[in-house]
Amino acid sequence: MPAFDPATLGPRLHRAGLRSTRAVLGVAGVFSAAGPAWAPTHADVAAALAQAGEPVNAVTLYRLLDRLVAAGLLARHTAPGERAWRFRWQGVDAAAAPAGVPHFECDACHTQFPLQGADAPTQAVADALRRTLAEHGHTAARVDLAVHGTCAGCRDDGEGAPHS
Repeated sequence: MPAFDPATLGPRLHRAGLRSTRAVLGVAGVFSAAGPAWAPTHADVAAALAQAGEPVNAVTLYRLLDRLVAAGLLARHTAPGERAWRFRWQGVDAAAAPAGVPHFECDACHTQFPLQGADAPTQAVADALRRTLAEHGHTAARVDLAVHGTCAGCRDDGEGAPHS
């Protein structure tokens, strides 16, 4: 995953109709600093921004996260049994890849583990899904592939208890 770089983020934001505001740069900064496995909820992002000294109004943050998803900078998903969205930083080069990097997400601790090396088979699955949707008259904007389960750390902590 590409690291946060304000110089490359600016043009990507501009193409998506967004500005490089303090809140946008703050969100990009906390995602970049946390690393690729971080899949926070809105509340987690708000807490990280507050801890970094960049608090953002809750409604503003909801709207900003939605706009960053629409711009392709964030991926949004929900884990089984949850009632909150989780977000994952895609980086500024995310639009270059037709399918997102497949990942494994632990349903106990919500850590995400990118499944590198699955590029060709993953692309074949994504292409097959797009073809199937097209046959039914739909257009897929992107395909996100995730496998859910319990990571080794949570499994070793006993019965899937989240680890920290």
